[in-house]
Parts: sequence; C-alpha cells; structure tokens
Amino acid sequence: MLPTLADFDIRSGVFIRKLNKLTHWHPQEGDNDLSLRAKLASEKIFPDERKHSLWYISTESEFYGVVASLTATATPKNRDIDFIWIEESELQEVGVVFENVPNGDCLYVKSLHFDADINKSIFHNLCYNLMSKQREAYRCKKRQTTCILEYQRQIGCKSTDIDAESCECQSWR
Repeated sequence: MLPTLADFDIRSGVFIRKLNKLTHWHPQEGDNDLSLRAKLASEKIFPDERKHSLWYISTESEFYGVVASLTATATPKNRDIDFIWIEESELQEVGVVFENVPNGDCLYVKSLHFDADINKSIFHNLCYNLMSKQREAYRCKKRQTTCILEYQRQIGCKSTDIDAESCECQSWR
C-alpha cells in the first residue's frame, strides 16, 4: 500500500531534506542540551558549506516522484529514505537562501528541486529552530519505497530505469 503524506506528518507545501541516517537528527549525545543536539545534527546533516538539495512537495504524487529521484542512482533502489520536512517560513526565519535548480530523473518533480546555500551558523540555527518545535525525522521504509517505485514504474516514470525516449510518465504528461 502506498504511503500518504499524513503517514509522515507532512503538511502540504513543504521542503524535504534527505538525511543519510535517521540517527543524525537524534544524536545520542546532548539529549538534554538542545543547542548541543542542534550543533551535532547540523554537522551531520549539512557537513560542509556548499549547496544542499531540498525538494518542494505538495502532493503524494510529488512525494513519490521525489522518492523515485532519490533512488534513481542508488543500489539497491528499495532502501530506507530518511528525511525531515521544513516549511518555507522556517527556512526564511534563519536566512536560508534557496533557488530553483531543476534536477533529478523523475520528469514530474524535476522542477521541484532547490539548491540551498547555507553556512554553519545557519545550519545550526535551522536545526535548533526545528528541534525546538519538536520536529521529527521520518523514514520511508524499504517496503514503502518498494511500493512507491513499483507505482512509479507502472505510471512510466523515467527514474525507474525506463528509457527517456519511451517515457510514458502519466504524471508528467
């Protein structure tokens, strides 16, 4: 069964930031010190000062396309995908500058990719702000990813190894 945005407590119209590990959002050190937790998380989630990918989603179809794009070059494709969601106002509150830079293999969501320029101070402030709001990180589990990828394959999504020339993506068309 395909997961819904509600399964991940995602509100419509938010940015998704992929995490390498769910534990990066919940470092064991500093459990009682929010500032230390935010510092440790920000160092893991945003390890250096460069552009970081964000995906804007409003619908389940867009979420599915992002999952497909995130797994397009991964091996194996059916993997856990850890992420946090962030409201645009939360990015703006701490001064994150982001720009739309189309990217990814799913043609339907390619235009929903953004690059964010973030420095270490902003990294920390963003994580602190989200943690103070008790924002949780979520995991799209392997079985959910598998269902999403199968659905994307059925609708002809290019990110599921379908040749671009023969792409029949029903969402994109």
